[in-house]
Amino acid sequence: MATNPLTARQRSRRLVSLVLLLAATVVFAACSSDAESVDGSGEDGAIVEETDTTAAAADATTDDDANDGDATDGDAAGEDASDEETTAGGATDGDTSDPDANDEDTSDDGTGDDTGTGAESGTAGVAADIDVAVGCEEIASLFGTNGSANPDMADPESSAVCDGDTVVISANAIPDYTYIETSPGPPRAQDLTYEIPAAPTVAAATTAVPLIGSLGVTLAGIPIFGPTEGTGGDVGSINGILMECGSHNGPTGFHLHLVGTSDTTDCDFSPEEIASGPQLLGYAFDGYPIYTGNDQYTPSWQLTDESLFATDTWAAHSYVEGSGDLDECNGLTDADGNYAYYTTDAFPYVIGCFVGEVEIGGGAGGGGGGQGPPPGDDDAQGPPPGGGGGQGPPPARDEDA
Repeated sequence: MATNPLTARQRSRRLVSLVLLLAATVVFAACSSDAESVDGSGEDGAIVEETDTTAAAADATTDDDANDGDATDGDAAGEDASDEETTAGGATDGDTSDPDANDEDTSDDGTGDDTGTGAESGTAGVAADIDVAVGCEEIASLFGTNGSANPDMADPESSAVCDGDTVVISANAIPDYTYIETSPGPPRAQDLTYEIPAAPTVAAATTAVPLIGSLGVTLAGIPIFGPTEGTGGDVGSINGILMECGSHNGPTGFHLHLVGTSDTTDCDFSPEEIASGPQLLGYAFDGYPIYTGNDQYTPSWQLTDESLFATDTWAAHSYVEGSGDLDECNGLTDADGNYAYYTTDAFPYVIGCFVGEVEIGGGAGGGGGGQGPPPGDDDAQGPPPGGGGGQGPPPARDEDA
């Protein structure tokens, strides 16, 4: 019996159709498997999606912590606090000084050059990394001025040389920024000499700063005074007595009480410099450096008797350990063990006491003190802080001293 040719073609077509259908089924199955992996509908995809969600949550938590404005005692100014902050030398992750610390690394190395906010400047009890000049020659080379800024005054002078391990500073106390009169008479050139140790020594006990007179000198040769005015009250109790730069002219000559800045005139530092991180202002007479810390740190002195603010600022304030970022002397130690004082917007503004061994001179140009108390007031001092000093925070004040 002959084979029907039409039937053979039909069978051939059916076979081809089956092969194509089988191939399409395989391709469809493969595509479905890939889609499940991508959109998380498959089992493996669900695990990937959960992991990504967890990572995103962790990132959100870190961001929230980093921008938490409620600073702990370890947060220098309480803004933009970064819980995973590291300091010079690389602090370990999850620093126990910060209760919210986590174990994540951060791209910010926490150095002083990168600081702009309190928390970025260090954690509790540890200052930001600072560049510390080492040796007499290096310290002496830092002293100098930016040139004349006041045509009607003598040119500003500030220089230093070494006498063994002692830095000998010569200055005339003429500002190298625009002088704005807030008290009668312009600054007059003086012949000032200061001596500070190139390698400061921690004293067995802290020393009070002079009630009236200089406690240090800026790199530009301007004497640095404490928080007290001639009235005994706080320098901030007399409106308009200071330039915006925190300085003014007085009976003993031009001097600085605090670090101020301005958007309308020049000062030692611009607002941007102050905000960017600690800047070296000068040296205290015990040899320890003084850095700006106005935008990074808060003092641990509190106004406890406002009635005395205008008559006895030291009695009006009390040191409350742990209430701010700095110790009693308004200083802090960085991760490398370098101690420094930091200026603040609030009392005591520059330093609260001397940590190092120091001798305070008794007159203009005399010893480390430079400008001292006026005649008949040689013993004028702030309240005598007690206890021993140290590279770290000095101990609490001895109320019986």
